[in-house]
Amino acid sequence: MQEDLKELSMIYIFSAFYAEAKNIIDHYGLKKEKSPETVRFDVFANDSIRLVITGVGEINAAAAVSNIGGAYGISPDDEILNVGCGAGFGNETCLGSIFLGNKLTEQMTGRTFYPDMLMKTNLMECEIVTVTRVLNEGRDSVVYDMEAAAVYQAAAFFVGPHRMHFIKLVSDAGERIDQSKITELFALQEEKIYGYIDMLLSVGGNKASIDDTKSAWNIDGLISDMRCSKVMGDQLAQLIKYCRLSGIDYKAVLDEYYTKGMLPCESKREGKKCLFELKQRLL
Repeated sequence: MQEDLKELSMIYIFSAFYAEAKNIIDHYGLKKEKSPETVRFDVFANDSIRLVITGVGEINAAAAVSNIGGAYGISPDDEILNVGCGAGFGNETCLGSIFLGNKLTEQMTGRTFYPDMLMKTNLMECEIVTVTRVLNEGRDSVVYDMEAAAVYQAAAFFVGPHRMHFIKLVSDAGERIDQSKITELFALQEEKIYGYIDMLLSVGGNKASIDDTKSAWNIDGLISDMRCSKVMGDQLAQLIKYCRLSGIDYKAVLDEYYTKGMLPCESKREGKKCLFELKQRLL
């Protein structure tokens, strides 16, 4: 049975507080899991979602991703989703607003990380800055949290940037807030959150899904023509699968690329540029 479960790709959701995750747990019928002895965190799961309560801060978040990844064997086909709250200090990042992170900055080191945005969604995008202490002021158009950059760095040992997703809800402007209020704020945005998770579920499927996509449009040849690395090839396969599920006419765009001589590419650098432009066209 355990081997059968490993054949299915999973969505791993990491949240600092139970209050941030309660609505997701209830909506998807997640049950508290009897985890392996090596797991040090509360885990709620069904057949396709595993949600982990990490605790607050970068150390806890990184430890949780590493612990869960090792215990359950997070695979390159799995999805990592960090759902949590943060502080906002501008008109755009007002109380109750929700965002998808397109850039992560670790304030302590100044390092930046970029999840690959392969799916078209109805969520606004913003930069997430991960801090080590609660702030009472900050930049406009930025959400400040305490986990995202750590989740990214730890998850990078298991999955590529196209498998990482960061949803943050603005719960405060630096002041302490009651846990029940956090759950209420997430309930107001539940349709957007569930819509995103449902999209991941539809794109995910099982580990054979990328191979199914390959047979659907000779993607092996396309990967070769675009001089893709392993990570680029996985991104390309997921992009085409998403287009198929969304009814986007990717074939016409690819035919145009071949007709105009943009494919095949002559180098890996040219292929990387081609993949970036293809994402822009299709999404």
